[in-house]
Amino acid sequence: MADYSLGIDVGGTFTDLVCADSNGKTITEKLLTTPQNQAMGVLEGIRRLSSSFGKNEIEFLKEVSVIIHGTTVATNTMLEYKGAKTGLITSSGFRDTIEIRRNYKEAAFDIHLKAPHQIVPRRRRFGVTERIDYSGNIVKPLNEGEVREVVSKLAEDGVDSIAVCFLFSFLNPTHELRTRELIRDQLPDVQIALSSEVLPQVREFERLSTTLVDAYVTPGLSRYLSSLDNQLRERGFLGEVFIMQGNGGVVSLDIAKTQGIHALLSGPASGVVAGAQLGGVSGFDNVITIDMGGTSFDVCLVQNGMPKTGTDQWMSRYRVAVPFIDIHTIGAGGGSIAWVDEGNALRVGPQSSGARPGPACYGFGGQSPTVTDADLVLGYIDPASFLGGEMHLDPSKAKEAISTNVAGPLNISVTEAAAGIFRIVNNGMSNSVRQVSLAKGYDPRDFALTAFGGAGAIHAGALVEDLGIETIIIPKGTAPVLCALGDLLSDLSVNRVRSFYGRASEINLNELHDTCVLMEKEASMQLRDQESHLIQSNTYFSLEMRYLGQTHEVSVPLIENIESITKGINKTLQKFHELHETLYTFQKPEDEIEILSINLNLVGVRKKPTLPKNTLSDSGCEHAQSGSREVYSFHTRGFMETPIFDGDKLKPGNVISGPAVIEETRTSIVLFNNQTATLDAHLNYIIEIRP
Repeated sequence: MADYSLGIDVGGTFTDLVCADSNGKTITEKLLTTPQNQAMGVLEGIRRLSSSFGKNEIEFLKEVSVIIHGTTVATNTMLEYKGAKTGLITSSGFRDTIEIRRNYKEAAFDIHLKAPHQIVPRRRRFGVTERIDYSGNIVKPLNEGEVREVVSKLAEDGVDSIAVCFLFSFLNPTHELRTRELIRDQLPDVQIALSSEVLPQVREFERLSTTLVDAYVTPGLSRYLSSLDNQLRERGFLGEVFIMQGNGGVVSLDIAKTQGIHALLSGPASGVVAGAQLGGVSGFDNVITIDMGGTSFDVCLVQNGMPKTGTDQWMSRYRVAVPFIDIHTIGAGGGSIAWVDEGNALRVGPQSSGARPGPACYGFGGQSPTVTDADLVLGYIDPASFLGGEMHLDPSKAKEAISTNVAGPLNISVTEAAAGIFRIVNNGMSNSVRQVSLAKGYDPRDFALTAFGGAGAIHAGALVEDLGIETIIIPKGTAPVLCALGDLLSDLSVNRVRSFYGRASEINLNELHDTCVLMEKEASMQLRDQESHLIQSNTYFSLEMRYLGQTHEVSVPLIENIESITKGINKTLQKFHELHETLYTFQKPEDEIEILSINLNLVGVRKKPTLPKNTLSDSGCEHAQSGSREVYSFHTRGFMETPIFDGDKLKPGNVISGPAVIEETRTSIVLFNNQTATLDAHLNYIIEIRP
């Protein structure tokens, strides 16, 4: 009996699946997402995969030992504000902290900027009498009668979820824990999120906002995951389901159903994981990953094989302070809509045509021109081979949409309009790359660009010219479904954060050591039931540090093993100075340093598919040329007869010089005049940009 692992990624436009057998051989599938019920697209993708193996769905699923799923359910819940009916219980006098939000305003001088959408309206926010001080001492006992009264009101309002956030509960969670018991007495089935468990660290607004988001998204995610799991079991699946998290790791289904906050950005995170590993096997440990799908463009910086992580994410204008891979996202995908604003300027996105109706060229009724329509008009996409020939695109509908909505209003040709759409979307993507590199002290020219997603390989060649990057890595075959492959390549991960305030000159190293040991023990309990899936576990600690008087921290990895922390703290302090200089161009070794919190990432290394390595061929690539067609060149500002290559016929070691288009099953790789692509032994296209 075969043993299969299945990675599934549901995006805004497409649902991707990658199935790997025990030898590392992979088969991929890509189909339109079913936004009304994501499980429909997932199950249809599984049915198609089973047919590829010559089996029926039940036979196939019985041989699948593990499914790793990246989902947009939690993210879409926040983007669309369709979360659970949620209530909030806070310390008396603090129910409006979520609206005061530390006086933060996205556009400080925009007097017309509306307040964020209230995911919990004021009528469902209540304060109760209790108080714990800054040392964790109980100043005022919890008024249990008030809690019962508040819960009764929330019950009458029909809430599905309740968030609890008391002052200084991260130091002493006694009152929050008792409040949960009181809620359970009256509402045994309601979802409850405690701030002392979701984000036990200093800063009231961040903790409250993060806890509210968790309470808001978890019930919907839990229902989806339970429904999907039941349908899989009904179809014969006997293995285990893991869910991708925004930190780049996976957790069991049962844990994911109770911690929806960590499923935000899970899809983009898996793409970064795969991009980092594929770059590493080809000799590039420093890469910038770009994922251009149908709806969004996601970019992340990877240094020394490790994606950058952070706790400063915002989601739909709500602060989400749990650790996530540091991904910068904009609305720039193949489905992003091009439009002309009131000033007669051409704009692209952030609105997207989605899976339905999709770009005009899909023929599903879409009337708005999109990036995909522009790529088709420019000759970068073959209308007959889109999605491996499963969909036939209509160039006439693409031209009509661009003519009506862009070329006509601007009094330019359709070709000029399409080229303008291409340049403008690329400019926005270039700025995103600068946000994760130059804005944080890194020169993008020191990195290779790993491009994936259905449209990433089409636009990457133009991006690097603007950024000065000299190397592009495009995974062969898996680039359009790399997030699904990343699911298979991800490890189990447990994140913990704990407040630990102290000045470096006065720090109690024994207390720091004991706190780290306790955090590691708690995290290890979460992996206890997964030991059969693990090869080993690795523990990574970091400290949130800042100079005395600053308001923002720098996350500094602990240099020494935690058992040697009393000897290695000086190295950690020195690392803080160096990182501070990288980020802010200066360091002040003479100044006092504050430690605010401890972050733990416990990684359970899973058994994963092996990445292939092939023998290089010294044959030419003439056999792979399938013909030629008119393709737009930005160098000549016109169409040129350009050779077209069949990616399925290329062998490791083959070299192709631009201009050219390599047609893979579900994407096209566009090579411009000064670019040369070599298919390496690991089945990555390494594109070098000649001066």
